[in-house]
Amino acid sequence: MTALHEVQRRFRDAVLHDASVPAEILGGRVTAAARLSIYHNNVFGNLTEALRLTYPAVQRLVGKAFFAAAASRFIAAHPPASPDLYEYGADFPAFLAGLETAATLAYLPDVARLEWAVCRALHTPLAPALDPTEITDPDQVLAPHPTLALLDLPTPARAIWEAVLSEDADDRAAALSAIDPAAPGEPVAVLCPVGVPMVRVLSPAGFALAAALAGGARLSDALASVPADQAPALLGALLTGGFFGHASREDAPEPSGAPHE
Repeated sequence: MTALHEVQRRFRDAVLHDASVPAEILGGRVTAAARLSIYHNNVFGNLTEALRLTYPAVQRLVGKAFFAAAASRFIAAHPPASPDLYEYGADFPAFLAGLETAATLAYLPDVARLEWAVCRALHTPLAPALDPTEITDPDQVLAPHPTLALLDLPTPARAIWEAVLSEDADDRAAALSAIDPAAPGEPVAVLCPVGVPMVRVLSPAGFALAAALAGGARLSDALASVPADQAPALLGALLTGGFFGHASREDAPEPSGAPHE
């Protein structure tokens, strides 16, 4: 008798890769191949919809048909590792970066990176931000807020993302036409300290300070890495912005999702 896990593996391969129909799938009034096709359509349809919900700007930029085709290829190569579909699609930006049919859209993977960070922030459980009064020692480390992601975007992905999500078609077209897709990008922070995701543009020094602190540097060392005359204001902006979760004298724990990309 074939082991159950072997049957499950063959069934998975048949659903994802149009492999041969496992003998264990019996036919009847509906053939075995037709039964398998139903599973295939349901799996790919549900996962494509999950990707559309996570990456609405990407879909608007490339169109529904292109998105569906790209999603189909992605699903076959990257099936879910968790039953929670909110966790699905983390590899989609990297997949788009290697997609030959999207090679002329250099900004597309960055838009996807930004959308994934927003999705992750939105679905991360709410947590309080650091109370600045907890900072009492220059040797403390500041743990990043659980929703924080720091993205150094080389393309104008943030502007494109904001423009393409406009619900008014005329406004969307006008905003997109005003953006030079070859223009340089900017460092941004994504976080959701009060239940609403925010995307904040950072100065290079602000990004450097946030990245150092989120990476586990001690407060004194992180502040020494930016111009001394800017350090107090930069730190104040990060603290009031809710970038951190708590302060301690111990080394900062590795965050669940790398905040700096």
